Amino acid sequence: MTDYWLPGDLDARGRQLAALIASRAGTDIVGPADYWIEMPERVVDEPTRPQSAKAWGDGFLCLDIGPDDKETWTRFEGLAEKDLDPESVARRAQVWRLPVTPYREYPSVRSPNDLGRCSRKIDPRSLTVIDLTSMWAGPLCTELLARSGARVIKIEPSCRPDGLRFGDGDNGLGQAPMFRELNRSKEIADIDLRYCSEGGEFHRLVRSADLIVTSLSPRANMNLGITSDQLCSINPDIAVLAITAFASASDESEWVAYGTGVHATSGHGWQAGRPLTPAFSYPDPLAGLEACALALGQVMRDVPQICRISLDKSVAALEGTL
Repeated sequence: MTDYWLPGDLDARGRQLAALIASRAGTDIVGPADYWIEMPERVVDEPTRPQSAKAWGDGFLCLDIGPDDKETWTRFEGLAEKDLDPESVARRAQVWRLPVTPYREYPSVRSPNDLGRCSRKIDPRSLTVIDLTSMWAGPLCTELLARSGARVIKIEPSCRPDGLRFGDGDNGLGQAPMFRELNRSKEIADIDLRYCSEGGEFHRLVRSADLIVTSLSPRANMNLGITSDQLCSINPDIAVLAITAFASASDESEWVAYGTGVHATSGHGWQAGRPLTPAFSYPDPLAGLEACALALGQVMRDVPQICRISLDKSVAALEGTL
């Protein structure tokens, strides 16, 4: 039987971040932070739990495999079955772009995200935000900005919908409760970034926006031609906030992973000599709240115009970090 686990200081960290966001926005735009942190428990009757750690060789792996990855994982597993080192297997899986991470006893990252210091407040109602995020962390950041009055335009091509759209509780119409709650205040633009042309709709949006928030991988941003440098060449005044699984200075900076995979590598996922599966992907809402605070600092120019925030550093901010 799996023992599901959450950090004891999770809600306290949420309250700290809600207060930080309020200090930068001049008003409470978060409300009860535990609602956003515990969303699977609050809006879904029977939320799907993360998969239990998979024993592999002398350790364990976190397989955050979705339906689109199952066939690829099956082929990879057959090729990697003789490699008994979880670290080696995870790195090989990443070459296949599979969200596979090793359970580690000690974290590779110990320093939290730098959220900067702000001496001013900004009225979010003056902001236009382009949302290139999906799932939980990024959409939480941009939804809070939208609920505070910012105009938020979510780029969601019909050929590649947000991964939460058809998630737990969906009735087949693409309105899963978590997706709906994290995107209810936004405009949705069906733009396929693979076919964006200079002078097209996406470029027009960039020219008129104050902030872009992206949770695409660095590799995807490069392939799509929407790196920070390229976006700033379109609009030199735009702020760019990237949300990634792992920090830019880490060995895993380019890895594909979600919150449960970050939990596995964080050291929190290994206690009393065994792996612990989280009740839900708690690194995501932590990163989403941190990203909102950082975004407000960016548009005030109290923090750098180009920033990156990572889920592993969000976990490192918990008081119980090992």
